[in-house]
Amino acid sequence: MVKLSRGPAVSGPSSTLGIMRFFDADTSGPKLSPEFVVGVALVLIIIVLVIKRFPV
Repeated sequence: MVKLSRGPAVSGPSSTLGIMRFFDADTSGPKLSPEFVVGVALVLIIIVLVIKRFPV
């Protein structure tokens, strides 16, 4: 049987801290507000419904 030493434990970052660091990182992509994304989605849904209702 192998005994493990009880020296000072080295621990890595907590998983939640790692996730927070990932989401806090700035990227070079476009910055879109949530309202804009929801608006574009709603417009696309309305366009699809109108096309289904009145086929060309």
